[in-house]
Amino acid sequence: MARGTLSGAGRGSGGLLETFEHAQHIDPQDIPRFAKLGVIPAMQLARTDPQDAFRSGTQSAGRSRMRNILVGVEAGVAVLVLLIAAFFLRNFASTHSTDTGFAREGVLLAGYDLSGRGFDLNRAKIVTRTLLEKLRALPGVETAAIASAVPLDIHGMAARSFVLEGRARTAIGVNEALTYNVTPDYFRVMGIPLIEGADFRDLADPADARQAIVNAEFVRRYLDGGAAIGRRLEIGGKSYAIAGVVRNSLYEAFGEPPKPIMYFSFRDRFTWSGQIHLRTNGTEASLAPELRQVVRAIDPAIQVYDVRTLADHIDRNLFLRRIPARIFAVLGPLILFLAAMGIYAVVAYTVARRTVEIGVRRALGASDRRVIAEIISDGMKSVVIGTGVGWLPAVAINLHLSRGVAVGPVILIGVPVLLLGVAALACWLPARRAARVDPMVALRAE
Repeated sequence: MARGTLSGAGRGSGGLLETFEHAQHIDPQDIPRFAKLGVIPAMQLARTDPQDAFRSGTQSAGRSRMRNILVGVEAGVAVLVLLIAAFFLRNFASTHSTDTGFAREGVLLAGYDLSGRGFDLNRAKIVTRTLLEKLRALPGVETAAIASAVPLDIHGMAARSFVLEGRARTAIGVNEALTYNVTPDYFRVMGIPLIEGADFRDLADPADARQAIVNAEFVRRYLDGGAAIGRRLEIGGKSYAIAGVVRNSLYEAFGEPPKPIMYFSFRDRFTWSGQIHLRTNGTEASLAPELRQVVRAIDPAIQVYDVRTLADHIDRNLFLRRIPARIFAVLGPLILFLAAMGIYAVVAYTVARRTVEIGVRRALGASDRRVIAEIISDGMKSVVIGTGVGWLPAVAINLHLSRGVAVGPVILIGVPVLLLGVAALACWLPARRAARVDPMVALRAE
């Protein structure tokens, strides 16, 4: 009876008696084996820092370490995305202040195509000359020109190899430059100054000599800065004399390095389709109806398309910069907000698990300022490390996007400082709340 009562009591007390009875049947030879099973836990406990164990409360060190890693990764990704966003926004904003080498305001553009209209070459040349004469006579038009393409077009420009008088071919590669077919007055329309020499002859000039005009980069690269006027270059089996040198300008993209270019006259290299350029002294868009009327009066079969201003043309072809800039303009603040919320949540959770520790520290005389400083310091360690790790690839990406041009410290330093400031605020809020808790209440929390 007593044994049954004691056994029931043992079961009611968690099976202590049954455990004791089971222990009586253990073979003494098995004792070393059971002792070995406790070696690993004992070693783990021996490696535990008392301070860390005290701070972590009931949480495991592994989980605490994982949270720190996640906070660091979150900070690294955040600073990487924020810096890339700043780079794209800076690059897009810089297009409005970049010197393109030509005047983007006051020019009206329109495309046309004479091919397939039943014109022979002589008739097409006459139509082109007549078109320019009538366009130049329009009220509000300073001058007009036609070109085979428009600079900063997404389609780019054609590059051709050539042979230059006085320059031997090298084993490194052939001489190559962008080509551009234009009519006289093109440089005046675009506001590209002539450095030396003269513009092309009139389209009706019967002279046999073919002409070419090159830019300053062409002279620097292929003539070593020497005299260019009168030099002859051969392209496509035809020889051209350099008649002038013009200033460098952008041709294919913002941020591109200077590129050599060869301009040829419509008189010598006729192009069946082209882009009309009108330099106006007023609002260029208002001349679009008159432009269409002039073309229709010459030949109703000629179709004019894509009438726009040069400024609109450049803005339209900046979509590869504009779209990422707008996306990151929205994504950047969102990433910053999410990073702040993530850091706040982790710190708040960690502080909640350290309630007893904070209560003991305050009961022993620790000031609110010291408690807050320690909590912020613990929370910011992972953020600082993650920010530094994320900063390095962002700098590499910037060097690639800006083609080696160094970025100012405002972005490279300002963005990480902004993130660290937001992270510090996210750590300060739960720390401040924990420091206000009454020590006795904190000690009774467990």
